[in-house]
Amino acid sequence: MLISLVKIAVLLQLLMPDAEVATLDGSRFVGTLKSIDQQQVVLEATGGKAVNVPLADALELTLAADAAVAGSGQTLRVVLADKSSIPVDKISSDATDVRSVSELLGTLNFARSAVRAALLQPMNPDWVLQWDAYLQRSNEKDMLIVQKKDGVGLDFLSGVVGSVSAESVAFLFDGNEIPVPRPRVVGVVFADVKNSAQRSSTPLSLQLMDGSILSGSSVTMSDSMFQVESGWGQRLQIPVSAVLSVDFSSGRLNYLSDLQPILEQYAGLDPDGKEWGPLFDEDRGSRTGLSSQWRMSRDRFPNSGRPPLTLRGRRYQKGLCIFPSATIEYALDGKYSSLKAVLGVDDDVAFNQQKGAPDTAVELKILVDGESVFQKLIGAREAPIPLDLNLKGANTLTIVVDFGDGSSMCDYLDLADAKLVVDTTQK
Repeated sequence: MLISLVKIAVLLQLLMPDAEVATLDGSRFVGTLKSIDQQQVVLEATGGKAVNVPLADALELTLAADAAVAGSGQTLRVVLADKSSIPVDKISSDATDVRSVSELLGTLNFARSAVRAALLQPMNPDWVLQWDAYLQRSNEKDMLIVQKKDGVGLDFLSGVVGSVSAESVAFLFDGNEIPVPRPRVVGVVFADVKNSAQRSSTPLSLQLMDGSILSGSSVTMSDSMFQVESGWGQRLQIPVSAVLSVDFSSGRLNYLSDLQPILEQYAGLDPDGKEWGPLFDEDRGSRTGLSSQWRMSRDRFPNSGRPPLTLRGRRYQKGLCIFPSATIEYALDGKYSSLKAVLGVDDDVAFNQQKGAPDTAVELKILVDGESVFQKLIGAREAPIPLDLNLKGANTLTIVVDFGDGSSMCDYLDLADAKLVVDTTQK
């Protein structure tokens, strides 16, 4: 008999998980989470000693750090303009509000202007990339996302969505209101209203065990429960055991996957003389057309349905996946104090090797202002490697991913959770 996520959370409430708080200066504090208020995070370290970490210094609170994100069993999803993304059981809407029910969070009510999209059917893995592309559009009208007639992908119609019920989606198209049967609708991407109030940056986000990402304006914790003021204005109560992490980093760091490189160069997909090389000779230097899937990928593995970056079972919401031979350069302009990341070959390919064969490897080089500061061969099955590089005063960061062992086998290198920490000593 399956136990719901809520019941699991309730059963585990008394088991206060170990916690780690990372701070702006690179320090890490480990202990049992006792409380969070408006000023500090309080841990109980070994021997019962209290550790107080000011919120102003905190970057991230991690709970159950080794746990992978659990599947919720919920197949629908609400995506908000503030980047919140919540798996739910039910979705309905009218002209002003969107209503949903989450197994973990309960009944959720959103102003429709706060909602970017509603996924109304289970997502075919082959359609994830198309769905993400629709979410990135700047659309002046609502988009009704449907399956193509030949069943090989997604298509859309532009119009106005009046309401969503269990039976149908009321859709105004070319001046006519059409009740579209809900089973025919994959999802709705609402008009991009560019509402600055809804899109304003929230200072924190939470990652939950059911796969939710919640943006919030404040968070406190006591008596084994988090109290969260959500980005859409609803106060939520969440068991501590259901929270994987709290990110306090808004304005304090920038993820590499959110930044535009000043240089992005590719020089082939196989070492000279190897069998793949001639297949891409015409594509060298651009990786367009045939080999477009081999470009640097942001926040997702570049094929197989675009799954999250994953290293030894742990999924990462942010990061880069880079296939050799690639050179990526970023402008730093002296703004950052450090680069932090977790390095490794993505689980999607790490173990796809011939039994008994030596571990394949990919090479990573990192240069700061043209000088090499890190170089390592990273084995495909090697445990994830933490990276923490000093960047104080640096102007450029160059990442070079190359063939480490004369072969391109399994060379999908993840720079998971790769982030530049802002140098707060600079004025």
